[in-house]
Amino acid sequence: MNTIEPHIISIQSTVSTGYVGNNSASFAIQLHGINCVAIPTILLSSHTDKPVYYGEAVSKELFNKLAQGVLEIETAKLTQYAISGYLKSQEIIDATALLIQELKKQNNITYIYDPVFGDTRTDGLYIPKEQADYSMEKLLPLSDILTPNHFELEYLLGSKIANERELIDAVKSHPLLSKKQIVLTTAELSENVNHQVEVILIDKGVLTHFYSENIPVEVVGTGDLFTGVLSAQLTLGQSLSEAIQVSMNFLSTVLKYVYTQGLKEMNAMAILQAQGVLNKKEE
Repeated sequence: MNTIEPHIISIQSTVSTGYVGNNSASFAIQLHGINCVAIPTILLSSHTDKPVYYGEAVSKELFNKLAQGVLEIETAKLTQYAISGYLKSQEIIDATALLIQELKKQNNITYIYDPVFGDTRTDGLYIPKEQADYSMEKLLPLSDILTPNHFELEYLLGSKIANERELIDAVKSHPLLSKKQIVLTTAELSENVNHQVEVILIDKGVLTHFYSENIPVEVVGTGDLFTGVLSAQLTLGQSLSEAIQVSMNFLSTVLKYVYTQGLKEMNAMAILQAQGVLNKKEE
């Protein structure tokens, strides 16, 4: 990889206003000094938690043209990591799978799969079940690292997880997930008696726990931001464990700003503040 101009390819939603999907992930990646190659899967006026929003999934033809252009200018040679997020169209899932396969062929990139299906906050799926299942079929086998929340990991496993034993047993018995590095981004297990924010790395049957302060605020886009920062930290040479803790601390700083400022959503200043805190720690 060219260390002067590293790139990350980010395949997810783009909104006209707000910080979800590529709006948050790309911003954070760029603040790390890394070029983000943002390929949209859907174009919306805002995130879908707003009372009114408009837009549509990009066409397969447009997606393929963007992917072709990225490949033909040899971006893959500058890319070590590619991430995907919100994918609602089966055609775009197919196109994403083909792009990831080509990126692996050209430069053996590491693919971080964020299965943006739903969460416990919305009590389940927020994309059609057919799309979620199709995404699992096409993209899960290609993934190297996964960043699901608790609901999404249960959906991938097809079973409920209430404690560490159930988590280990379910992952070990799954033919695909047992071979992946899984970053469970919002673990909701009975062992977490202090009710901290907990992220768990599951790798070859071993659990590694990471914690941060539980900020009493709930905003959309935190998973997208986490995966963006994680990919940036990995690109800069951090181990997966180091990247997880940095990403948690980054997100905690963002949420503290949102909470103290009385905001309802993340904004540019919140993400800038987090990057500033990170830069000071690295000096």
